[in-house]
Amino acid sequence: MPEFVIGVDGGGTKTHAVVMDAQGRLHGEGFAASGNPYVAGWDAAWGAVRAAIEEAARQAEVRPEDAAALTLALAGMDQPPSRERIAAAARAVWPHLPLRVENDALAALVGGVGTAYGLVVIAGTGMIAWGVNQDGEQARGGGRGFLLDRGSGYALGLAAVRAALLHADGMGPETALLPALLRHLGLKQAPDLVPWLYEHPQRVKAVAALAPLVLQAAQQGDFVAVGLVAEAADALAEAAAAVAQRLRLSESAFPLVLTGGVLRHHAFYREAVSQAVLTRLPTAQPQPPRHHAAAGAAWLAWEHAGRPLPPWEPAETMHTADLWASERPNVFSRHLDRRSAREIVGLMHVEDRRAVEAVRPELPVIAQAVEAIVPRMRRGGRLIYVGAGTSGRLGVLDASECPPTFGVAPEQVVGVIAGGDVALRRAVEGAEDSPADGAQAMAALDVGPDDTVVGLAASGRTPYVRGALQAARARGALTVAVVCNRPAPVAEDAEIAIAPLVGPEILTGSTRLKAGTAQKLVLNMLSTAVMVRLGKVYDNVMVDVQPDNEKLRARARRIVEHICGVSPTEASDALQASQWQVKVAVVSLLSGQPAEQARRALTQAQGQIERALQSLSPRRVHP
Repeated sequence: MPEFVIGVDGGGTKTHAVVMDAQGRLHGEGFAASGNPYVAGWDAAWGAVRAAIEEAARQAEVRPEDAAALTLALAGMDQPPSRERIAAAARAVWPHLPLRVENDALAALVGGVGTAYGLVVIAGTGMIAWGVNQDGEQARGGGRGFLLDRGSGYALGLAAVRAALLHADGMGPETALLPALLRHLGLKQAPDLVPWLYEHPQRVKAVAALAPLVLQAAQQGDFVAVGLVAEAADALAEAAAAVAQRLRLSESAFPLVLTGGVLRHHAFYREAVSQAVLTRLPTAQPQPPRHHAAAGAAWLAWEHAGRPLPPWEPAETMHTADLWASERPNVFSRHLDRRSAREIVGLMHVEDRRAVEAVRPELPVIAQAVEAIVPRMRRGGRLIYVGAGTSGRLGVLDASECPPTFGVAPEQVVGVIAGGDVALRRAVEGAEDSPADGAQAMAALDVGPDDTVVGLAASGRTPYVRGALQAARARGALTVAVVCNRPAPVAEDAEIAIAPLVGPEILTGSTRLKAGTAQKLVLNMLSTAVMVRLGKVYDNVMVDVQPDNEKLRARARRIVEHICGVSPTEASDALQASQWQVKVAVVSLLSGQPAEQARRALTQAQGQIERALQSLSPRRVHP
């Protein structure tokens, strides 16, 4: 036989070895039990690896020691001590064989792409995301074992058991997973799941085998199962995004391979994960695996023997429209028109939860925006929201709620909507398409350096918002974008870009749903955190509330009672003396000074209760 190498892929379920010649032809294959030493144990794992190698060599009619190189690509081989331990076992049998030890995920990437570049997401019994950039740098996400992994077959199966038991105990919603699990496992009632789970001799593998039941129930419309699958898909996508960020992969197109038992055998899960990854990494180019991981290990062996891997050739350039995640159909809402009311609202609830989670990665950027806005507003600047359609209405809503909640003047927080006030009640066709109108709105407000203009655009492309941001920036204002797609021109127009990536809506393109929810959450955080930092809140209480009606006057009395520890009568008297200004009443009561002196102290302290009290002689301590 001509020159050959041996590649081994050892995972949590099985070990696969191949004998490959220089042209990439396979001459022998061997299979054995788990080659993951952290699952099977070191001796058993090495025994499986050796058995698979010897079977592949027997089929190819070669001796392992005659190979040009051997690559052992095994799960858990990340740290030098682990690699050296398995290498020592191999050298004891084949002391002169050139040897390379790698994590099995690298072999899966090379087998899937044909070279060592890109990103692979593996979901079988366990999971891992693994990437390599053009400089050869590698990074991983997840792959910490069945107890810690999210998005794996084991995690899906365990989540199904948990959901079924919550249903049975009346602590969770009804789900088809309970009867499906009992039927599949041959059990009679829900409590039987507990001893099955804890006493099963092959617990990890048996739990992972439940994943197909979750996927089937999700496809049939069970919203509990949909939630589990969506959460799992998002977990895999988060791992992929973390790897891509560390390796700077998303700066240009790169290959993405989805593999592993659960992803290979279940198209529905593969689509769900692909959708979640592309929402976060729109420059990824998904492709089916070209070859299995054992072949990838063999190519790594050829590289070790001196034959470099070929470069990656990208597919055609992707069009901008292909990157607009909010316009893509949602995998989970197919056949929406055939679903029951309970299934529809359940699915909407699942997607709303995903919208909330989409805000989490943006928290540092939101905090950055708050810290930039506060000093400008202290100097008298305004917070101005600009948007069209749903985004514009949300901005106007948040602006209109700031005066009664925080006592700011109506002109301090302003909402601007394309088409004017009439657009609040009905759509004004074409209003969002004019960047000149957006720029004119900023000129009409005489936007200046102390102002902050927040451009709201779920698509990230609204011309009206772009025109407003560009004009505001030219006038020296701080510009912030809130978008739900990346890349997004609106984000590029702003100094700070907040981008909760919610992905496709259940009703394709209807961004009043998840995107609107995420934008509202961001606006809640922006305005509330800014007002807290401006001293509009004392402890966790709205001390600048404007008591313009009986409900708000009752709230004002409760606030004074709570902060000052006084009776309802004392609170009412202090508010009357303070002309129903809660902060004045609080400072007056806590300092024992008349209302007018308390008002002067607050003015000098720029409305900060704590500073006002420090300038006086408080007789009470902040609770």
